[in-house]
Amino acid sequence: MTRIALSGCTSEPFSSYLTGLAVLRLVSEQKDRDARGWWDGGVFHLESSLDEEGLLNFFVNEYVPTPIVSPWNGGSGFYGGDNTEGIDAIMQSDSERFALYRETIRKVKSFPEMPETQLPLGRMLELLESEFTGRSGQKMLDLVNETRELVNRAAPLLTPKSPLGLTIEDLEAEAKLPKNASQAEKERATAIKNLIKSAKKIRSAIKQRMRSSGKTQVILACRDRLDARVVEWIDAVAAINHTGEAEFPAILGTGGNEGRLEYSNTFMKNLSSLLLSDDQSASCSLLRNTLFGDPTSHLQVASVGQYDPGRAGGFNQGHGIENKDFPVNPWSFVLTMEGTISWASSVARRQRSTGPGFLRSPFTVRPTPVGYASSCDKDENDARAEIWAPLWGCPVGYHELRSFLSEGRADVGRKPASTGIEFAEAASSLGVDRGVTEFVRYSLLKRRGDSYVALPAGRFPVSARTESDLIRELNQLLGSVDNFLRKFKGDGPPASFSSARREIDEAIYTLLIHGGATHVKYLVAAIGRLERLMAQRGPERDPKLARPVSGLSPRWIVAADDGSIEVRIAAALASIGATGDVGPIRANLAPVDPAKPWRWDIGRGQVAWHGNSLTSRLTSVLSRRMMDAQRTGAERNPLWGAISLSPEDACALIDGRVDESLIEDLLFGFTWIRWSDTETLRTVRRDLMVQKGWRRPTTERLVPRSFALLKLLFLPGEIQMNGDAMTIRPEPSIIPRLKGGHVQDACKVAGRRLSSAGLIPITSDFPDGGDGVRIAATLLLPLQREQEIMRLVLRP
Repeated sequence: MTRIALSGCTSEPFSSYLTGLAVLRLVSEQKDRDARGWWDGGVFHLESSLDEEGLLNFFVNEYVPTPIVSPWNGGSGFYGGDNTEGIDAIMQSDSERFALYRETIRKVKSFPEMPETQLPLGRMLELLESEFTGRSGQKMLDLVNETRELVNRAAPLLTPKSPLGLTIEDLEAEAKLPKNASQAEKERATAIKNLIKSAKKIRSAIKQRMRSSGKTQVILACRDRLDARVVEWIDAVAAINHTGEAEFPAILGTGGNEGRLEYSNTFMKNLSSLLLSDDQSASCSLLRNTLFGDPTSHLQVASVGQYDPGRAGGFNQGHGIENKDFPVNPWSFVLTMEGTISWASSVARRQRSTGPGFLRSPFTVRPTPVGYASSCDKDENDARAEIWAPLWGCPVGYHELRSFLSEGRADVGRKPASTGIEFAEAASSLGVDRGVTEFVRYSLLKRRGDSYVALPAGRFPVSARTESDLIRELNQLLGSVDNFLRKFKGDGPPASFSSARREIDEAIYTLLIHGGATHVKYLVAAIGRLERLMAQRGPERDPKLARPVSGLSPRWIVAADDGSIEVRIAAALASIGATGDVGPIRANLAPVDPAKPWRWDIGRGQVAWHGNSLTSRLTSVLSRRMMDAQRTGAERNPLWGAISLSPEDACALIDGRVDESLIEDLLFGFTWIRWSDTETLRTVRRDLMVQKGWRRPTTERLVPRSFALLKLLFLPGEIQMNGDAMTIRPEPSIIPRLKGGHVQDACKVAGRRLSSAGLIPITSDFPDGGDGVRIAATLLLPLQREQEIMRLVLRP
């Protein structure tokens, strides 16, 4: 056995990937059943009985092409006016390699389901006149009337023949001019050519109607009556669903057709130039270029289709402003088509439906415009699908590979992945089980008109990630959000909502690729930005979100802890729970019911998220909670939190060396956590304090004594002093004084309040140098180690 690196068969672009699959398939089926293939460094490797020269000789002299035909398509070579260069060359050859191809073409032409070709003009007019309906019917009637007028003009010039009894081919023969034609002969030819031009429009309209009405019947006839090798192609390119309608896998366009490029006819044309011409040296040079990347001077200018976006043409693609056609290698197109059979054929009867257009091709899902630099919301509408191409590092035979591709799906839980994000979730377990090392993701994006390109959208390395469990949990909540966004009529949801939702998908995708706490943190922040938009909008406006979004496990806090102070502060704030009739902090951020935060409140409830900075908004929340506690007669300060911070960490908010925007995003994101899950919270709290080290500050900081003094009045429970427990309420004037920047006055008021309770401060005379608003905001945070604070400011 010989091992060969096929340097021309790389994992990108998609045409090269499919070429690698084609080589393994064709060598296994036609030369060496024990051949095996694998990917290494993005290059396809082949192990077989063939060396390089043997492989070249096989394709040039022995390879039997798959009889690829698509007679349901216009331009396939089976209809009047089609280019028949490829079909004619195959039918005229006597090569044994094309025997099955010739038999297939003859059978297709004999099918009664195939429409008539080369109809007389009169018959075409009759067929079109019988189809007059609606606006399109009126257009056809105008075309028929125009053609009949041209017939009347040309009739005297064709006597004794009648124009209505002639085919377009007959008319073209009549329009040919002899040498040294007279003026009268030129005028006659011009009149006939005008008629031909109109007649061709008639023929195109009839062809379109015939194909539309009989396409499914032709597909069924091909599948039922043609050879098994042809059926492999039929299964790859088309399938009939349970309603009897034809559906087409995205990998082969719309039934083997992409805009004006018809795959099967182009395949036959390329085959004739490579295998039926006398210049075999050119064919061998081109094959070397395709398989091994060797340079060649025999490239041809032609359309390449969606599989090689770098050669698909368009603006800024090559020299000049716009290039429509590039020099391409016909062997690349031939083997790309052969590769699609490896990719798709065995899935047609097994793949579970994930929606129209996706149920017949492996690893194909609905597009998700994330994960690549140029992604935008518009891509979701302009993309046909996403294809995830697997790369494997261990040699496998074609039959084993075909079995793997025949599954053609990835599962998320008990359902098949239907989007790019869901596929990213499923990829790890699927790849680990099957030996796949990574996936190359391709997005089929619309380029111009009806043409698409398979744009490489990144690689997804396969590894088992614990974060995938978190994502599955999140997906259930995002489903309700997506249902809400779909309810917007007209142009859809506001751009800010769409953008925020896409940012979540982007963060999910990045997390699934890279893993790690930092990327979990950024995902929570993205969730927070969307939650803030929904909180600002209010629940009373149409369309309505049925209930506040909630249900994430408290384990998200542990997963998001990357050691940053922002995660600690946001988690502590989000954990502030209800005290009496004062609701949890979420009731201060969004109009949820304070007593039943799983449903919306009437009006704005206890919302207090006002101010021009994070600290001013937190101060507003503190003020509202203290006011509501006094109004409702709460027994304690409404500042209890399931998660508490060290005094040093809390004071990071005072010195301002934090990312306040990130804290705000994380705070709103953590409100999706199921804070009522006390059992899991207990475990999470232990993990944070012991394993994650939250008992220790992220860095050493000074705790301002002014803050320590004030915090003694804003503790959620009783103060323990010399074995006695006491509850001390703050003076209502303290928060307004802090908001006004009068820290010294606020501390004096606090000192008097503590002294009246028998707690004597060391001093309460502090200068106004501190930021009063920042100090007030920090008073909202739940703290641990309260005794240390007391020792800082109270006399023994």
